[in-house]
Amino acid sequence: MGITELKLPEMIQYREHQIASKSLTRKLGIELPFMVYAMDAGESISNEQSTLTRLLQVIDGILTIQVGTVRYQVPAGEMMMVPANTLHELRADQRCQFMQFETK
Repeated sequence: MGITELKLPEMIQYREHQIASKSLTRKLGIELPFMVYAMDAGESISNEQSTLTRLLQVIDGILTIQVGTVRYQVPAGEMMMVPANTLHELRADQRCQFMQFETK
């Protein structure tokens, strides 16, 4: 497979009152999950966990990640790592786009 250019902000569009997601795993020919998301303000993904470590890179806006009672505000250009088997919630207090890569 050759070099592939990804323009992440253009790959996923915001949808009013929804969460949009797109898997890039097959397109890139990789084994581990790689997704991009666009979350409208007020949307959330709650009580989520994975057997893999998650790397969340914010592309646009601010993503709130809550682990237990601790909230992390992750702005565009920053990344957060969520350890494997950690119950967490993802929330968009304002519109945000982010990519999620899972690794061992």
